[in-house]
Amino acid sequence: MAIDISKILSSLGDELVAQAGEPVGLDKDQSVRVAKALGQHIGGGKDLAIKAAAADTGLTEDVISSMLTKLIEAGKEKLLSEGAVGDAIESAKDQAMTAVGNIGGEAAKGIFGKLFGKK
Repeated sequence: MAIDISKILSSLGDELVAQAGEPVGLDKDQSVRVAKALGQHIGGGKDLAIKAAAADTGLTEDVISSMLTKLIEAGKEKLLSEGAVGDAIESAKDQAMTAVGNIGGEAAKGIFGKLFGKK
């Protein structure tokens, strides 16, 4: 399955992009510029995108590379927390909690039944 990084970058929104840029030392405007530059150039591959984004933004390739890593992590978190994937995870959690609750309820009935003479 091919992942379209440019779609991920464009779907993050300025606030998440800014949060991703903070650990790299970028302010909101710089972070947004880097994300847009990476999105425009990512089709040529990671290395070319980093070089082109560095040229577009005037930042070093190390900063751009670190920012790309942070953006991918933010995109992964967003993907896991929203949409079909997030819904599936939440549904599985709910089902597991219900199953544990049912098991616990039956066990509690058995214990209390033995304690109080009821089955």
